[in-house]
Amino acid sequence: MSNNKNKSKSAISLQESWASNLSDYILLRRQQTHVAYDAVDAKTNDESKRINKSENNDLFTALFVILAAHLEEGHTVLTIEVADHETPLQGQINGELVALYAWQQNLLEILATPILALIDTQIDTQPNDDATTETSLFVLLNTLFGQRAQLWAQLALSNHEKEMLVKRFDAIATLYQRLKNSDSVAFVQSIHEHALFANVDANTDSNNKNSLSKNKPIIYQMQKVETDNETKISLTFWLHRAWQAEFNLAKNINNILNQQVSPLQIAIPENLHEHQVKAINVANNNAFSIITGGPGTGKTYTVAQLVIALQQATESGGDGAEHIRFSTDSASLALAAPTGKAAQRMQESLQAALDAANVELQLQEAKTIHRLLGIGRTGRPRYNADNPLGEDIIIVDEASMLGVELANYLVSAVKPGARLILLGDANQLAAVDAGAVLADLCRIPLLKSIHAELTESRRFSADSGIGKLASQINKVEVDTQAIWQLLRQDDALKFQYVNTLQAEFILDNQIKNSLSKEEIISKISQNYQSYANKIKNLLENPIAKSMPESVKSTISSLMETFNKFRVLSAGHNGEWGDHYINNYLTQWHLAELKLPLGQNTWFHGRPVMVLQNNYELGLFNGDIGFCLQTSNDRSRLEVFFENKAQGIAVNLLNEEVIATAYAMTIHKSQGSEFDHVAITFDNSHARLLSKELIYTAVTRAKTQVTIYSTKQAFERAVKTPTERHTGLALQFSKL
Repeated sequence: MSNNKNKSKSAISLQESWASNLSDYILLRRQQTHVAYDAVDAKTNDESKRINKSENNDLFTALFVILAAHLEEGHTVLTIEVADHETPLQGQINGELVALYAWQQNLLEILATPILALIDTQIDTQPNDDATTETSLFVLLNTLFGQRAQLWAQLALSNHEKEMLVKRFDAIATLYQRLKNSDSVAFVQSIHEHALFANVDANTDSNNKNSLSKNKPIIYQMQKVETDNETKISLTFWLHRAWQAEFNLAKNINNILNQQVSPLQIAIPENLHEHQVKAINVANNNAFSIITGGPGTGKTYTVAQLVIALQQATESGGDGAEHIRFSTDSASLALAAPTGKAAQRMQESLQAALDAANVELQLQEAKTIHRLLGIGRTGRPRYNADNPLGEDIIIVDEASMLGVELANYLVSAVKPGARLILLGDANQLAAVDAGAVLADLCRIPLLKSIHAELTESRRFSADSGIGKLASQINKVEVDTQAIWQLLRQDDALKFQYVNTLQAEFILDNQIKNSLSKEEIISKISQNYQSYANKIKNLLENPIAKSMPESVKSTISSLMETFNKFRVLSAGHNGEWGDHYINNYLTQWHLAELKLPLGQNTWFHGRPVMVLQNNYELGLFNGDIGFCLQTSNDRSRLEVFFENKAQGIAVNLLNEEVIATAYAMTIHKSQGSEFDHVAITFDNSHARLLSKELIYTAVTRAKTQVTIYSTKQAFERAVKTPTERHTGLALQFSKL
């Protein structure tokens, strides 16, 4: 019974993912593309008919859908290696003997994944004689083609969802008919001849490749891959927009690299180690540089030396006293990060480094990259190659969060002769948007000379359990036994087995350490007790709105207390997702403060996170605030954010872009630090888990890490590296 229940939950989750991704993105883009080509001017009507009646349109549809789905998952390209010298896999589908090569199976599996996942979870397709064997593509396609009517009847879907599945089924069926018993020669020929595909190499002039027709939605590149035994053809496909972004990004970075900059006179402090000295020299002598390193390795402190030198070179007001006085009002320096929270932390860290150097410097406000570039509602930047930024040095922190399109906008806006410095941890999570820009750039041979990696952590000593755990997770070959031993022996680390339906399969000694969900979350809530006490005091003594400095001081103190602990979840859904945990902790909070358990989502002490930039209110994605009662009237509620002297009335905040923030996803935690971090996930989050996810969560903590999970989910996570399929390296290879 429990097994069926798990299957049902899994199927519902996959079905929801299918509905949102396919209907909201893939089919919409596909429909827009086809409308564009179907509504061709009457003068080119013959061409329109040729496109519409082409027998290869099914191939375009299939690859377009696959590429759109890939883009949603963070990949910018689809690469397949085709070869007919290998032995194809043979099997029967609908009574017909069919041979499929590995590359053909791969295409069909990618296209069929949403439907096959539903079949595998809701319909028993496993062979009776071997229940442990993975269901083969032939078995699943037999079920799909042979039991179509039965499948639609068994799946509990709305009419819209069923329509989406039928459209995907038609795409699978037509692609299957094209591929079965076929070979790579015919496939490649179809790509070459199709009117909606553009070959990168067809335009031999690299300077004019930027003019590849925008009327070709799919771009492809063909390469021969030589091995010991055979020659394979590697085909890489992009959606046009993704190709354009990667092409422009590579071209613009190369242009910046070729810019000459005058080195600044830098007095390098004696306490810096050799890697930091190298990083300073790399940034000082190049228009484009990359500085990477884990938490506490001194990325910001290193860059501070360059900032000091810049200001000393541009300001003439130095009085030779112990303190150097100057300002950045000349707008020669820009500080930016992908999120508001990351930008704020960057400014704080850089200011601390300057203070440590006895430099009195009023830094300009660090901004989100969107705000720096003037990206508004249209999504297009105000600053670009034709209207570049005016700053001489642009420093971008948390560069691992850069997607390829935003990175392209950024480098396009750098003026000739300016420096662009990217800071980040290449081992952290890749961007939510498509691409893995920082990780890609760190692997490109052309950029090796301008990349400096910092390895010595000052936050985590050699004896630090958190540092050791992060190091173990980062290893290419993860030793899970060593990790378990570290978790058992180090006082800064703790692993708590969660009592899920899988607990019966855990070893007896592990079950003893297993608590129920309610027991664990109740235990978690105690870590917020000091915050609740402060909130209770503010209920009795409301915040003094008429005293701006007092407001700032109160919120700063409240933030310090709140940041002592944070729950980080792998995803939103499930018993260990942030939605469930926030709901539980909300009820605990209301009970602690004896507030009414009503339907109103706003209440005194509610910690909230901003999920979307709001320039009118001066709020940015990732900002944390506190809903506070401002008088004895319980209905007078305002939300106060750090470094702001005035609150914002709750009716001015859209609940859809505000979330309770006792727990947040690991993705949202990037750029933040907390004393103690509790990480929550289980087997239901399998599709979200990766070693980068766990590494990012672990390194948000300064003193303590507690992991709440199952053994299976944790081991799966640390053994699963994130794999982003991108084409940025290919673009650089063509320069």
